[in-house]
Amino acid sequence: MRLVIIVILFTSYFHTLSQNEGQTLTGKISYTNSQNIYVRFDNTHGISTGDTLYVVDSDSLLPVLLVKHLSSISCVATSISNHALHLSDSVVHRSKNQVEVFEPLIKSKDIRFETTTIEPDNEIDRQRSKSGKNEQVLGRIALGSYTNFSESVSESTQRMRYSFSLDVNNINHSGFSLESYAMFRHTAHKWSEVQENLASALKIYNLAIKYEPNDQTQIVLGRKINRNISNIGAIDGLQVTYSRATISIGGIVGTRPDIYNYSLNTKLFQFGGFIALNRTYERGGSIQSSLAVLEQKYQSKTDRRFVYFQHSNSLVKNLNVFSSIELDIFNIQGDKPNSSVTPTSLFFSLNYRASRKWSWSASYDARKNVIYYESYKNFIDQLIDQETRQGTRVRFSYRPFKYVTLGSSAGYRFQKNQQNTSKNIYSFLSFSRVPWVKMSATISNTMLESNYLNGNIYGIMLAKDWLKGKLFSELNYRKVDYRYGNNGSSLRQTIASLNLTGRITRKLSVSVNYEATFERGKTLNRIYSNIIQRF
Repeated sequence: MRLVIIVILFTSYFHTLSQNEGQTLTGKISYTNSQNIYVRFDNTHGISTGDTLYVVDSDSLLPVLLVKHLSSISCVATSISNHALHLSDSVVHRSKNQVEVFEPLIKSKDIRFETTTIEPDNEIDRQRSKSGKNEQVLGRIALGSYTNFSESVSESTQRMRYSFSLDVNNINHSGFSLESYAMFRHTAHKWSEVQENLASALKIYNLAIKYEPNDQTQIVLGRKINRNISNIGAIDGLQVTYSRATISIGGIVGTRPDIYNYSLNTKLFQFGGFIALNRTYERGGSIQSSLAVLEQKYQSKTDRRFVYFQHSNSLVKNLNVFSSIELDIFNIQGDKPNSSVTPTSLFFSLNYRASRKWSWSASYDARKNVIYYESYKNFIDQLIDQETRQGTRVRFSYRPFKYVTLGSSAGYRFQKNQQNTSKNIYSFLSFSRVPWVKMSATISNTMLESNYLNGNIYGIMLAKDWLKGKLFSELNYRKVDYRYGNNGSSLRQTIASLNLTGRITRKLSVSVNYEATFERGKTLNRIYSNIIQRF
């Protein structure tokens, strides 16, 4: 009876607050970890759990994030695309009632303005006026510490992580730009490991110089992911792209990063070309397709030759489609060449927003296993990620009232030999604004069943902004109950974590996350702290 009364009170409260709002909100990515991406807005009025966030990509809106939790000025989201996202990147929330033509994307040449000419009063302004390219500098320095300790282990483990990113667009108002992102990590009191193998500690994820001599040509030298062939990963070498109207053609020549430590490996030579179509329609919607042929070598011998196709579009209102496929046309199997056409990677996804209340999505993932060069997930999160990424998945979310969202996703991984099948269901009930306490809450359940284990994870999350948005707190509690089928053993854990993120200044933030895992009389403690300075 108490539960019924509480549900009625919640329903009445949220029904009173329900209203239609139509606006565009722009936020910036403020923090990322292995599971979630945090986005900060001036306010989150009009955003709901289950909504999609977009990035501006080639004058179109590309869906990249799905909102999971919400506070007054920020939200926690998960990635729903292969688009690379970095700290300080801008994302957009577009309400259903907004007009289809996204106004900030209309090019200035299509609109006439009455303007007054202002003469430049110094040399820098004269250079800017002549080139028409404004220099923009964005950067970030972060210092992180990961500490694990337990009463059952005499010595704690502490890993330090330093990261640096710098993007300079139109250096000195020219056609040259620089982008970079690098990370250095090491275990405390074990500096000898770094001295023996520097590549194990230093990871350069992005380091490239871009030159645009005109509006049609782009030349990139260094390490960078090409968005037209994003699934093949980073390319070390030269990339050239020429665009005319909606068609782009390009070529690459260089090497692949080492698969073990992500360092430069000149033995892994590769080259190829691609053609891409990028078009935005006046009535709304866009389409992007690219076709590439690449050859990869090991030393001087051909190791693999394949065709890569990537497609995304939003031609149907409220429907976003993405797909990618790799077809091997030559590879080596058992030291013997094989020239038959073989599909080796496939991904397909649909995201449909039926209304402000309903949204649906479906995906099929048959891509190769992901290699993590750094990961700080606990054991149970690694297990869930491993068992749920591949296969078929369907999701839905329903918002009966403005601050209430419920949803579920179901996944099924199947194989012909039935040796590695798995089923999983994730369900949640989220309140983005709990009455009287001004916090968000989410109750969830994850059910996982495979050939060797089955069980459930029950969880509750509470999040709240303090000090007018300068301090964000998140409290998580999970109960794990898994049983292994082979030997009858079980895994029972209680996992509690507290995350605090404080904004000292507009560009300086500090975060601390504490997680404790309780299991059969022993406790494993994990502390992650991070200081981020942007400039």
